[in-house]
Amino acid sequence: MQNKVVGLLAELGREKQKQLLRYFLQLIEQSLRLRLLGEQTVALPEAEKEFALRLNKMSGLSTQRAIATELDQAIYYIERNANPKMLFQALTLKLRSIVLDKSILLTS
Repeated sequence: MQNKVVGLLAELGREKQKQLLRYFLQLIEQSLRLRLLGEQTVALPEAEKEFALRLNKMSGLSTQRAIATELDQAIYYIERNANPKMLFQALTLKLRSIVLDKSILLTS
């Protein structure tokens, strides 16, 4: 499954890859805003709001910061012509590690 997703992401093209990663960064940012400012201050489409609320329930600030750092770094490497299959393979492994790392999840 993971290799299939990596292959699909690698075929998107650099600009679409960066757009996708920036969208994920935006979702994390909105999730942080919801956590810190409350639901009344953030205007989001319902599906994105639900995702952000679920992300806040399952992860802490440290986890979200670590994910955002990895996404930002992936954008940097895409801009420098990294091999997309290798990049997304490494990114999925790093994100999985971050999400499963209970010591990060509990520090928020």
